[in-house]
Amino acid sequence: MKSYILLAYLFFMIPQTVKTIEDYRWKNRLVIMNFENLAVDSLLVRSLKQSEDRKLLFVEFMNDQFIKISGEDEIDSAEFLKVLSQTNPNSEWALIGLDGGVKASGTYREFSLKKIFQMIDQMPMRQSELNR
Repeated sequence: MKSYILLAYLFFMIPQTVKTIEDYRWKNRLVIMNFENLAVDSLLVRSLKQSEDRKLLFVEFMNDQFIKISGEDEIDSAEFLKVLSQTNPNSEWALIGLDGGVKASGTYREFSLKKIFQMIDQMPMRQSELNR
């Protein structure tokens, strides 16, 4: 019994590894968003299957404060915000490809999940995924 308690204690006390963008390279595409996105949240829930098919995760910030990631990971918020700010000083969202590069970015008004899906579907890596 004591060993179970000790194992449980160690499990909860071991810090989770904080993930960086590099940790997602070749595994997931990312959309980093930094705007008030209540309307977008419901759209993301309705598009969950399409997002999963495209290996797409959403990292949400509001006023530079981390809100959540569609996965359960703990992330390096500062790094994600830095990538977003480096794309364009006015960018409020950015699409990061499987290779870790910024593929598109824009303001809240320019954000369209449909367009993001279309961009992803035109990418060579996505085309090879579809042809398997």
